[in-house]
Amino acid sequence: MIIVGLFPQAGKMMQNSFRPIMILILFLGMNLGGDLLAQPKGPQPWWPSQPRVLPFVHPLFGNDMVLQREIKAPVWGWSDPGDQIQVLVDGKSSGPIAIAGGDGKWMARVGPFPAGGPHEVVISGKSKKEKFTNVLFGDVWLCSGQSNMNWPVRLSNNAEEEIKNADHPHIRSFTVNFFPSLVPMQLPPEAKWEVCKPEFARNFTGVGYFFAREINQKIKVPIGIIHSSVGASAAESWTSGSALRKQMPDDFKDRLNELDATVSGYGSNFDFFKSLEKWIAKVDPEGARQNYTSNPDLDTSDWSDIEVPKPWNEVGLKDHSGLVWFRKIIDIPESMKGDLSLNLSVINDSDIVWFNGKLVGSRQIPGNIRTYLLDSNLVKVGKNLLVVAIVSKSVPAGFCSQPANMNIRQASNSGNNIIPLKGIWKAKVCAKFDELPQFPIPMVGHYKTITGLYNGMIAPLEPYAIKGALWYQGEANGPFWLQYRRLLPTLINDWRQRFDVGDFPFLIVSLANLNKLQTQPTEPGWAEIRESQWRTVRTIPNTGLAMTIDIGDPDNIHPRNKQEVGRRLSLVARNLVYGEKDLVYSGPEFVKMQIEQPGGNKVRLYFKNIGGGLMIKPGDKKLTGFVIAGADKKFVWADAVIDGETVVVSSSEIPEPKFVRYGWAWNPIVNLFNKEGLPAITFRTDE
Repeated sequence: MIIVGLFPQAGKMMQNSFRPIMILILFLGMNLGGDLLAQPKGPQPWWPSQPRVLPFVHPLFGNDMVLQREIKAPVWGWSDPGDQIQVLVDGKSSGPIAIAGGDGKWMARVGPFPAGGPHEVVISGKSKKEKFTNVLFGDVWLCSGQSNMNWPVRLSNNAEEEIKNADHPHIRSFTVNFFPSLVPMQLPPEAKWEVCKPEFARNFTGVGYFFAREINQKIKVPIGIIHSSVGASAAESWTSGSALRKQMPDDFKDRLNELDATVSGYGSNFDFFKSLEKWIAKVDPEGARQNYTSNPDLDTSDWSDIEVPKPWNEVGLKDHSGLVWFRKIIDIPESMKGDLSLNLSVINDSDIVWFNGKLVGSRQIPGNIRTYLLDSNLVKVGKNLLVVAIVSKSVPAGFCSQPANMNIRQASNSGNNIIPLKGIWKAKVCAKFDELPQFPIPMVGHYKTITGLYNGMIAPLEPYAIKGALWYQGEANGPFWLQYRRLLPTLINDWRQRFDVGDFPFLIVSLANLNKLQTQPTEPGWAEIRESQWRTVRTIPNTGLAMTIDIGDPDNIHPRNKQEVGRRLSLVARNLVYGEKDLVYSGPEFVKMQIEQPGGNKVRLYFKNIGGGLMIKPGDKKLTGFVIAGADKKFVWADAVIDGETVVVSSSEIPEPKFVRYGWAWNPIVNLFNKEGLPAITFRTDE
């Protein structure tokens, strides 16, 4: 790939996994290998493409948002130090005025408000003001994990019908796009709240949406889902570095040390886009001296006239590979005042773009259409200077798309004004490719980078007030199930401290059945990781478990019945969170065993959550899934019968039984349910 040659040392800094681009790899959970940080070779699509300034209001707050009801929900942003910020809800003050600190950050509290809406929220400072409409107060659930949480409604069962009926104005979703960072971020990737309508709901997380629909219909409160998940990701990527160092100091020592060394190599004041400015000045000191990027009156008599968009090897620069400067004066009419969209066609290989002297963007992926936002503060009515520096080693090089793909238009798409950018540009050849120093690399990692997904996709959300969290993950940690016993509680406690709403409910999806149907008494596979999930629920307060052992797809790690997953999570929430204490929310759960006397060749198993009673799955005649062993732990298939609220197991091969296991396989032969239709939790008595 050209990029590897273009940035020869970039392979030490990244690896590969962008949700829209690499969705298949992420869903399959493939391990791409690599070093401890699992960083990709060369620039990736998720690298930052435009500088971002800290906004007056954090982007989690906007039109159509859901704010947590019945608490003082934090709202925050950035302004001038000392600025006084007032938040009004429906024209009335919602709390004390917030004052921006020395770093510009301010935080106010709104509420408590009861469930309902719509409301209008106005946030005002000395010189800035934001108004948000169609705001609801309700319950906000954070939905996270790996690809089964990422799996969208449009790929779930009965997708066409589900999408057509997905019109629930009191359900809203905010999707956090993929961004693994080496350091904690203050802003998430750009996104906005979306009202649950068919055109948006089709891409909602299936599990999150079906959960939200159940809760909204049963509890009658608005539901917001903040979706932040990445396929094939491990739990240590979703946990903060400080929590891992404190709670699990020996488990990830090498990976954390490498992360620390990598980050320290950037320097404490590293800024990726400033590093681009320094790089280009080093490459072309004459360009820096003459202000190529900002001087509208630059003498360009020694520059060439180049037709754009055409590859430069077709318009007079046939033998050049390296850096070429391009400049064009753009006339912006009064009718286009405001934010604009700059569209620069496909560029090969890498570009750095300035508008009126301000660096507005850079991409390093060849063949991609470049689109950059031009903030209204940069745009002048009349003459504007557009400068593009392109680095290419490939052929074709430079601007390589159709003229229709090169223009400036209004960012809102509200107007019909379009400024074509095709035509004659000024161009100047600069350094040859072999003379170029290493291109700057941002502090961005990969989906396997330890702490990376926490840094880029959870930290920027804190401390948005949430009701609780849904967690569908574990596949990537399957081989490390014993470590997961400590890792998952570490993650839960870490998030609870950082979101600052107390020990919020944390609901876990137990992994579904997968692979060929069980043929041996024990075939561990995911049995241990399911046990670690169950153990977490038994030891960490205010957590719950939704079993899916009966609704998986043996041939697909992504079972499509997300409706039932969401429903079962909603049952747990209704009991644990919403006070329906008489609701049967779980299948039978093992409590204790007793060796029957006299004879001692039978074991009686006791359960809770039996609901209306224990039963064999309809259609089956014999209870299955139980195995039994003596002190040597050589398990054999057991005969099992339901006896009232217990199960009695035995085997003629085991005269003195000591241990029992149930469902101990990737895809176990299990059929113990309660009469409410919920499957028993798989277990072992020899834990």
